[in-house]
Amino acid sequence: AEAEPVLTEWAKKIEIRHPVILGGEPLLNPDIVKWITGIRRLWPEHSGVQVQSNGTRINSVPGLFEALDPKQGNWIGISIHNPDDKEEIFRRIREFLKNDCTETHDSNHPIGSNFQFVHTKNNLHVHAWMSNKFVQSNIIQRPDGSFTLYNSNPTKAHENCTFRRFKNYHMIRGGIYKCGPAALMPEFDQQYNFDISEEDKKLLYSYRPLTVEDFDTRGREFFDHIDDEIPQCKFCPEDYEYKPITFSNLKKSWRLVST
Repeated sequence: AEAEPVLTEWAKKIEIRHPVILGGEPLLNPDIVKWITGIRRLWPEHSGVQVQSNGTRINSVPGLFEALDPKQGNWIGISIHNPDDKEEIFRRIREFLKNDCTETHDSNHPIGSNFQFVHTKNNLHVHAWMSNKFVQSNIIQRPDGSFTLYNSNPTKAHENCTFRRFKNYHMIRGGIYKCGPAALMPEFDQQYNFDISEEDKKLLYSYRPLTVEDFDTRGREFFDHIDDEIPQCKFCPEDYEYKPITFSNLKKSWRLVST
């Protein structure tokens, strides 16, 4: 309800070819079904809405099965962050598809997923990836618990940026950002206070997203240069390392046994 007015105005101005709803964990949002159906309604010409989830709550959202209407092109992708969780996540996917689905384990699928589950009656697709390695964060935690950022060559950092490479643009609170970190680093600073110079702090907060209100004056220039380097690229590493994830998103199941 809060976002609909600004998204309605955006729908008059831009085309979104592949909208993806991300989190945190989007299935924790109590309005996720409204987001799926609302985005599909506002942009009826795109290929459908993708929800990207960790899969833990796939059976806990009323109306999700119906909202992921394959006739609308909607579908859900599951990122499995810990190999030990795979079989439990698969069980939840099968339960979500009412235990009536075909399965294909093929990493050569056109969208690149490792596992595909398709409901046999309505053709609803659930795709799953083994996503147990993440690139390092641009946030550095020191031994004393304080946080800081990189001071990289921005050109080198931009050349290796995964956001740039995969054209992952973000709309957050109604503003369009070149990348997620440009939006979220200031939020992190407000909570944890980066130990950086005053000059760098001003730079951190200087990025201007494109808003629907300034689209007519800035829109053309913004999109013409959306893949270009920005000064804030200095806060990201020049080279990325992929490291395995060790945590699990699944809660342990406990049984009380009377004796």
